[in-house]
Amino acid sequence: LPLAALLVAGVAAGVLALIHPIWAVYMAILAVPVQEIVVLPGGLNFVQAALLLALGSWGLRALSRPDQPILFGRLFPGLALLLFALSLATILTPYSFTEAVKETVRWASAALMYLLALNMCRPDGPDAAGWRWRAGGLVACLLAAPTANGLLGLWQFFTADAPPSFLIAGGRFARAYGTIGQPNSFAGSLNMAWPLAVALCLVLILDFRFWIVARSSKIQNLKSKIVLLASVSLCAAVLLAALVATFSRGGWVGAAGGAAAMLLAVGLLLPAALRRRFTQGLALAVGAAGVVLLLGGGGLLPDALEQRISSITRNLRLFDVRTVAVTPENFAVVERMAQLQAAWHMFTSHPLTGVGPGNYTLAYEGRGPNGSVPPMYVHPWYQSRGHAHNYYVHTAAEVGIIGLFAYLVLAALQLVQARATLLAAPANDWFARGVAVGGCGIILAVLTHNFFENLHVLNLGVQLGAVWGLLAALERCESQP
Repeated sequence: LPLAALLVAGVAAGVLALIHPIWAVYMAILAVPVQEIVVLPGGLNFVQAALLLALGSWGLRALSRPDQPILFGRLFPGLALLLFALSLATILTPYSFTEAVKETVRWASAALMYLLALNMCRPDGPDAAGWRWRAGGLVACLLAAPTANGLLGLWQFFTADAPPSFLIAGGRFARAYGTIGQPNSFAGSLNMAWPLAVALCLVLILDFRFWIVARSSKIQNLKSKIVLLASVSLCAAVLLAALVATFSRGGWVGAAGGAAAMLLAVGLLLPAALRRRFTQGLALAVGAAGVVLLLGGGGLLPDALEQRISSITRNLRLFDVRTVAVTPENFAVVERMAQLQAAWHMFTSHPLTGVGPGNYTLAYEGRGPNGSVPPMYVHPWYQSRGHAHNYYVHTAAEVGIIGLFAYLVLAALQLVQARATLLAAPANDWFARGVAVGGCGIILAVLTHNFFENLHVLNLGVQLGAVWGLLAALERCESQP
């Protein structure tokens, strides 16, 4: 029966992909939360299989429509430069060539998703008919998959269904980890979704105000918007609640960065007459945030949440782990710093191309070819955690200065793309404006969160690449008739 079900589902997926490649794109995004649960024949997971299906369908479609040029967008040079740096580091790695190829393919998957989303959702060109429905379906998938995972995370939090190391508040609750397996990475996947939901809520509410004042909307339109607003609001509430339940300090800091970016984006979109009120509201919001931080140090919040908030600033300082006495209270902080110091040692030992993509753990523990490479751990932390707890330092360790430069170029292009989409979104198009504001929040949330984590794991780049492609596609809204 499982084989028969897999066969029927595969045939259905193939037929949908042949109808239009966007269906395979939807499948890839929806499969991100379950990618580690089911392994298909050949060692593929659902995300990889859906991407291969989308690539094949897109190739056939491109051959059948030679008059439609392929768009590459402003992010493609950064992605190409990063893939070049990863390939160069793969060739020159003194460690595992296989692990390096896997990491390079992971980034190639993100680049492929970016190109697919851009070309499938473009609002101009010969294939422009129905672009809004395709873009709307992409947004729905970008919200549905993380929301379902967020509900699972909330269940884990309230039932304390988690490994012992994830338990908090005396074992009454547990840090949410969803299907991702780690609370910090799970928080990263939520930071790639909640800004989009919140932004759509904001623009829908403002759009309601326009309809009420103008008195030109039909009752049916009003009902559909109410249903849409309720659905998006539910997604936003679940995603934010699950983010809090992860108890991920890096995730919270990343969310703060995303919220700041969204506030700045909304301020740029408002008419001059409303900017004063917006500034006043922003001042109140900042004051409320200050009160929350003050309560976090004053004992008025739950103890577990208070300790988590107050520990954020303590974890930002740098120190040498070899000079610190390890205690149960500072264990996690010292361990993170040990991983960071080891990554810096990898970078100084291989400054140009690093130890190779995906080879951080092998270099840390000294598992080189024939055991001839000495380990780079910091005594007495002998076991790797898989990454340096800072993606920028982690990139320098694995791909060297060339890879770090390429990633920073890509980050800068993301900011340029977010601003371009924001300015190009038509004033009367709530969908384009909501996606533009949400995209600004997602990009800044990920770039900020990456100071404490590696979010480019487990094909989360597929979810992020779809956001990049959608922003690049909506930038072309201004060229519509």
